[in-house]
Amino acid sequence: MGRAAKPMIDVEFPGAGLAGVRVSPGTGTGRPPEADRLDLALGLIAWGVHRTHEDEVRPAADRVRELATAVAASDDGRVPEGTVRVVTRTQGLVPVQLASWSGDRGLTRVRAEISHSAVGPVPLIKGSPSAGMLMLAGLCAVMDDAERSDADGRLALALALEGLIAWYAEAHRMTPARDAVRSARAHAADRLRSAGRDLPPSLWDAPG
Repeated sequence: MGRAAKPMIDVEFPGAGLAGVRVSPGTGTGRPPEADRLDLALGLIAWGVHRTHEDEVRPAADRVRELATAVAASDDGRVPEGTVRVVTRTQGLVPVQLASWSGDRGLTRVRAEISHSAVGPVPLIKGSPSAGMLMLAGLCAVMDDAERSDADGRLALALALEGLIAWYAEAHRMTPARDAVRSARAHAADRLRSAGRDLPPSLWDAPG
């Protein structure tokens, strides 16, 4: 895949408790854009866990679990205010809300893209953001994905987050992030198939 064709996500932080998300669908993975979007959100979180100190993995998983529960319960894709929170220097703990994309290059920004590999499309992080910034960007990407998805897509998203948590409960956090993402997708697909439900576009290429 050429550089310009890679599906990509950018998360920017224009102010305390605000996040803007821009998704560039790209071409070349041979999958629905919903599948790439899911991988990008899962990839941000997986890379965040990968870089998180071992003592902080469980609290990080709790944040993901709380968001997954809120996404599954949402009727319109929006999650209750305060589901995602961030600690600021001046205001302490504040809820994070999605804002319009500003495009201001001076803002703190996190980027992930889908790259081709021998094992298929994999999410990669650009630059060297901190574990905390990756986790926050991943949670914001999930909120954005939930708002873009229909009910079936939101259920798949919540189940994939559940699968991501399960992966890190069993596997070492230093295992490749791509393995965590593939396991999370397979978990969601297995749960839906066992319930006799069709897979939404975000899981059409899920292993299993």
